[in-house]
Amino acid sequence: MKTRYIYILLVTLLTISSCQNPDEFLDVVPTGSITPTTLEDFDKMLQDYAILRSVGTNVQYMDPDVFHNLESFISMGTYQSQSTFSNRVKAYTWQYDIFNITDSDADYNNFYFYIHVMNYVLQEVDAAKPGNFNPANRNILKAEALAQRAMEYFLTVNEYAQHYDAATPNEPGVALPLAVDLQAQLGRSTVTEVYNQILDDLNTALSLMPDSYQAINTGANFRPGRASIYALLAEVNLYMGDFEAAKTNSNKALSMYSYLYDYNNVDFNTPSNPWAGYTEPYKSEWYTGTLNKEIMWHRYINWSFDYNFQLYDPSLEALYDKVNDRRWYLFTTQKSYSGVDVSPYSVYIYARSERCNGLSVPRLMLTNAESKVRTNDGPSAISTLNTLLAKRVTGFTPLTHTDNAATLQLIKNERRKELAGSSLNLYDQKRYHVYGETVPTYTRTNPETGETFTLEPGSNGYIVQIAPAIRNQNPNLN
Repeated sequence: MKTRYIYILLVTLLTISSCQNPDEFLDVVPTGSITPTTLEDFDKMLQDYAILRSVGTNVQYMDPDVFHNLESFISMGTYQSQSTFSNRVKAYTWQYDIFNITDSDADYNNFYFYIHVMNYVLQEVDAAKPGNFNPANRNILKAEALAQRAMEYFLTVNEYAQHYDAATPNEPGVALPLAVDLQAQLGRSTVTEVYNQILDDLNTALSLMPDSYQAINTGANFRPGRASIYALLAEVNLYMGDFEAAKTNSNKALSMYSYLYDYNNVDFNTPSNPWAGYTEPYKSEWYTGTLNKEIMWHRYINWSFDYNFQLYDPSLEALYDKVNDRRWYLFTTQKSYSGVDVSPYSVYIYARSERCNGLSVPRLMLTNAESKVRTNDGPSAISTLNTLLAKRVTGFTPLTHTDNAATLQLIKNERRKELAGSSLNLYDQKRYHVYGETVPTYTRTNPETGETFTLEPGSNGYIVQIAPAIRNQNPNLN
């Protein structure tokens, strides 16, 4: 990783002006390889679209809501090396040690690459000359770098460590570099220390942003606005079991931004070929995700789910009202992109679109509803849920609150349905176990060998072991 760290100090700066899709970024002309020193340079570094691409891909194969028959299982190796296919098989079968001794791990390397970028900005931003950038906005750059660092650490600690548990404060987490030091070989900080740093970064970022700052960055939604930061803060609170704070911060975020698409107005551009994408304007807005109005702070896990396709686990499929739920209509098919018929199973499809696993309004609303019911405000939780489902279900009849346990189960079910394809369900199951709630023991079969594997609640199968090549480079991570 040191080579890549050094490279960022000689980064090729791009003349970017609110680019909103990959094609615009490809059309940008480099200004040359220079050392970034000015506020203008740092703004361009924060405008790096690549930060949102293919995030948390290891987890995609671990999520218990993902299922494979033989055909979809084999597709995990389409256009991939044998080593990559082997890694994916190990992830799908919850092996924990999924990497061979010489394999790299794109997830880990990318997370720490961007953590380094943010540390570099934070180290230099206070003393930097403006360049062609308004120095009155210096603190906004600093706030963004802090918030982005917090996002990267949140993604990292949830993939590579056990879930936060106040009862076990010394649980090993991930390395926590907070400054640029190319020679440092840090060991793992505890999960508690990582979460505390995330909270500190987010709260400091909010203190540096004026109240009038934009709710979300509509021109480049992989950069955060104030509502974006409150949304992540609410998610972190939820993961930590601080439900009062999650409710407060999700309420703040929703008061600033709450756009929802009405799925009753969305259809396939070519109904006979759902892989061709959705009708306009959704086809254009969802294609890159940077134009998707529901996304508050973009990261994505997969684009379209075409060549390496996956199926709905039967337990997830059973939750849908297949007649009226537009999510079932819009995001399922029984033929893969290459024409493989998987009947009676169903392929997950997000046709020609980026599947967000960052912060979105639907995810925020579900966090808001869950935090409300967990703080004994079930009627308000149902109200939030009804607002979401009215945009998802044809002829929707509003739900009513009967008791907290029933409402909580409804919300858990809706998280699985609404966030399908994001693999966030894996983290939900991790945290439910820490909360002391029932989580099943999951079972999977390797379709090629017939071998059966299980995922026990709280086991190491929920996390990714740091790759041997990385641990060999830094033995302190062992």
